[in-house]
Amino acid sequence: MEVHITKDQQRTFADDGIVKLPGLISAALLDEIRACFEWSIAHPGPIASGKTEGENISFVDNGNPDAKPMYDDLILRSGFGGIPAQLWDSEYVGYFAEEIFWKKGKANPTLWHQDTAYQPWSGEHWCNMWIPLAPMSADQSIQVIRASHKGIQYDGTTFNPKNPTQSLWGENGDFPRLPDISAESAADSDLWDIVGFDLVPGDVVIFHPHCLHRGGGTDSTLPERRNIVFRFFGDKSYYSDHLPKIKGMYDLKPIPSAAGGYLADGDPYRPADSIKAN
Repeated sequence: MEVHITKDQQRTFADDGIVKLPGLISAALLDEIRACFEWSIAHPGPIASGKTEGENISFVDNGNPDAKPMYDDLILRSGFGGIPAQLWDSEYVGYFAEEIFWKKGKANPTLWHQDTAYQPWSGEHWCNMWIPLAPMSADQSIQVIRASHKGIQYDGTTFNPKNPTQSLWGENGDFPRLPDISAESAADSDLWDIVGFDLVPGDVVIFHPHCLHRGGGTDSTLPERRNIVFRFFGDKSYYSDHLPKIKGMYDLKPIPSAAGGYLADGDPYRPADSIKAN
């Protein structure tokens, strides 16, 4: 893959926390990604959620250990690591893991959240590489609050559609509760600066995981929604000790470090099992 990130794209990502890279992926590479996606659907990992059969589907899988060799190989052969390397001017780019989203029939949007409410991450050099496998509008794809990667760390959500801001950590953490962005923006469209893009297969959206973001649902206007996310980290990525150490929905285990021992607060984020992607 030949990649040329412009200065404007670098500035947009740094300022807004999100940038669209149109037509980046070739048809042949898209076919490989689709084949990996199909494998992931057929072989759910240990933390997969949702069903893969029926009329209405909302399936998510994340970091399937059985899929790691397949995705590591894809990342190394594709040259994807060169994208964040240029976007950040980073000498080192590590690959974290994949995430699979498959929605079909009538499926709710993914609720607003920040990935950093669930993972021990800090620093400038993090990105979610969001790849659509079907055409979709800005409302149906990925949306973020512009520049929220520079802002407050909110509590996580439990992803309860009946209570979209239900606190994940609550009194065990020291985070303000998520605002109800969907309700507030419906009442006043100027209240939140929401960024999204119309997308077709071949396009890539890069956004910082600390951004407040949400994913679209499916209905008669988009009966099936498929996308895959690859996560990367760079020179200025760090392990952060900001999350509570309690058992529950997200039981965070110590992460072995490539340097030996375990990652500690402020350490460069270099897990022992991650590959260098550039």
